[in-house]
Amino acid sequence: MSQKTGIEQIREVLEAVLSEKGLVGLFLKAFKDGAQANDAMMIFSDLMSNPLYVQAIKDISKVKMEMKDLDLNEGFILAQDVLAYTQDIIRLAVEDEKV
Repeated sequence: MSQKTGIEQIREVLEAVLSEKGLVGLFLKAFKDGAQANDAMMIFSDLMSNPLYVQAIKDISKVKMEMKDLDLNEGFILAQDVLAYTQDIIRLAVEDEKV
């Protein structure tokens, strides 16, 4: 029987993309006042320096292996993560509209 690979890298990538500290949060902050010329530089700078992105990109090659080994329980865990991130995204978007 082969050893399970886990889902840590998938979870890292999801966090880097969907979390408040991730890409979605970054874009919501950058564009809350509309698209400005300096937004692209701010986004690029954050992408290059934020350890969350750096680690996720470094480990992205392991995601394919983890996806092949995914079981039902791990799928539910990932779905819960995505739901939590979605709730955070909605909260952030609503807070930005109130300001």
